[in-house]
Amino acid sequence: MSVEKQRVINASVNLLKSYLQKMLVIHLEKSEQQLFDAIDSKKMDAATGDIKVFQKASLYIPSLYIDSVIKNLSSFSASPNPTVGEAFASSVETEDWSGLQLLGTDEIEGQLLIDGYIANCESELADVLYALARRIEFVSGTDELKASKNPFGPAILLKTYVELLKGESFSKQAHNILCESFSQEVLTNLGDVLGEINEVFVQAGILPTLPKPKIKNTNAAVKRAAQSFTNEKVAHTNHEQAPVTEQPITTANVSMAEIDPALYTGLVEMAHVYRSQQGDSMVSDGLTVSGQQLPTTELVDTLTHLQKEGAVEGIDIAESVRLKIGERIQVDGQRQPYAEQDDTLIDVVAMFFDVILQDRQLPDTVRAMIAQLQIPILKVAMIDKEFFAKKSHPARKFLNAMSQAGLGVSEKNRQIRSAVFEKMEELVERVLMEFDNDVEIFAELNEEFDVFMEQQQRQIDVIEERSRKVTKSTEQLELTKRQAAYEIALRLNGKSVPEFIQLFLDDAWKDVLVLALLRREREPQETQKCIEVIDRLVVSVVEPADDAARELIIEGLARLLKDIKVGLENISYDFHQSVPFFKELESWHKQLLVMRVGEQDNIPVAEKVVMVEVNEDLCDNLEEDLLQELESKKAQMPNDKFSKLASKIDVGDWVEYTGEDGGVLRAKLSWKSSVTMQCLFVNDCGVKAMDISLDDLAEAFRQKRMTIIGQERAPLVDRVLAGMKSLMTSKSAEPGLA
Repeated sequence: MSVEKQRVINASVNLLKSYLQKMLVIHLEKSEQQLFDAIDSKKMDAATGDIKVFQKASLYIPSLYIDSVIKNLSSFSASPNPTVGEAFASSVETEDWSGLQLLGTDEIEGQLLIDGYIANCESELADVLYALARRIEFVSGTDELKASKNPFGPAILLKTYVELLKGESFSKQAHNILCESFSQEVLTNLGDVLGEINEVFVQAGILPTLPKPKIKNTNAAVKRAAQSFTNEKVAHTNHEQAPVTEQPITTANVSMAEIDPALYTGLVEMAHVYRSQQGDSMVSDGLTVSGQQLPTTELVDTLTHLQKEGAVEGIDIAESVRLKIGERIQVDGQRQPYAEQDDTLIDVVAMFFDVILQDRQLPDTVRAMIAQLQIPILKVAMIDKEFFAKKSHPARKFLNAMSQAGLGVSEKNRQIRSAVFEKMEELVERVLMEFDNDVEIFAELNEEFDVFMEQQQRQIDVIEERSRKVTKSTEQLELTKRQAAYEIALRLNGKSVPEFIQLFLDDAWKDVLVLALLRREREPQETQKCIEVIDRLVVSVVEPADDAARELIIEGLARLLKDIKVGLENISYDFHQSVPFFKELESWHKQLLVMRVGEQDNIPVAEKVVMVEVNEDLCDNLEEDLLQELESKKAQMPNDKFSKLASKIDVGDWVEYTGEDGGVLRAKLSWKSSVTMQCLFVNDCGVKAMDISLDDLAEAFRQKRMTIIGQERAPLVDRVLAGMKSLMTSKSAEPGLA
């Protein structure tokens, strides 16, 4: 980075530092008052303790916080490929989920609360953040700086603060008070200092003129525009002297695209194939063609009127666009001829959307939504020659984004109006209402949708991780129970013990051992104690080898009985249920331990327990046994394509299935156990949809109750163009589409 650019960064850092020093004082003063108010109103159980923690932490948190922010900014300016924000990602992104503790509702609510503060601030400061992000990109050489990575932005500033709070022993209520106060005092007033920082960049000559910022529009604004268009249309229709055709929307300043000759040759061939496959009746408007050629600008005007009428009155995606155009421009059954390129593009784009409507990866609802964009995309192809040539074209990226976001949408999702589906509908409606001839609208909507999806994805990730956590914990509990049973069986193997001992270990002590195994990371000694109790109990009920062994057992009986009672208390075992066991154990000990070595007795013993052969490395071998069991179950599955399909399904693959109410649903494979045959599927919101075994999954495929959709491994437009190429009968004439 040049000296001049570094000077700009340093000046910006100083401005932010001064602002934070001032606002943190206000924030901490108000937070302290709120904590005292909580004591008075008895809203917080741990308020007094929180006050003590706060008064101590407030002495050093401001300096630590500002140091962290400055360090973050410095590392950003020093790195050619900045990775700002990685250290302050949400806990969901960085937390180790290897344990058994479930992700609590409080943690989810806390994360969503923080995301809400960030989203509100980013929305309020959208213009100044947009300007600052573009200038930081220019200075740092970054291709694209997302809002969550902007070192001056609310996401980094709040997450840095939250990370510091995690090191203090605040209660949940106090933590929420501090975060809310930080949002109100520090983030709400952030716009002024960011404006000053922007001015520093401008004064240094860094992008004094910016690209057009993203569109600011709301559903209400769209509806007002739609209503305005409807009123104009009604007024026009009712006017007695109104001309037959509408006043054209101005396209005088728009130069129509000349497509590259090599590409155009392929498009002509593609249009020819489409016409031959569809038949003359499908590609003809049935009108007599005569007169002068219709200028492309007038054709685009006509398409714009059709587009906006469709936005208000609804679009019949089954109706041919060619027919719609003909009906609009015809006079007494005659119309002017189209330019050759326009005529070709009408059919190529029609073919393009026919392939979209046949794309199995997209849900019916999303296909129908995207199909409403046929007229806007036809206009794009006429106006901008790059649409078919460049993968990075904004209109193509917009279609791809709609497809990717809508992959998990189902009819049920649509009915409950999910946030993602509503946003998709809003953006499509805005294209229909606002797109005249400026293709840049697609880039602006893309940027807006990216920000929206980034926020949504954070929330979806939290919920999906919790769903995985619950399922993994359930499986881990079952595996722990099996391990406990295994430990008991191992110690009974080859020994003859009274039946009541076997029943006690299997019915009661196994639960004690399960609890110890679940806590072994925090209290590893407890597991060993529980296992030692089993060993000592078994030794105490087996005839001793000699008098010395008998005396040793007798000396340890008191401690053994005490350890058994403590273990049972840990699992809240019913005392009355344990009384018969202790009586039988006492009777057995009296009878066994007073016998001389070699004497026979008539005491019945339990049947020999079936054991599992293992080596010392018990955990590894137990897992190996489970894997062998899994392979055995797989081998028992029918050897057909459905079993293979179930075995090969990958995490991230989507399936479509019929719900209990008969509705068609979609779910994504979120987790696949490597030990058991269980698969967890979640819906597009991250919520658990079903937990199903591999053999049941194969049977669902077999019975056609479920079909696999897979993942979107290629963008929508790439898939569509590949599909169009496959329809070409002459391989040598395939167009050079990007």
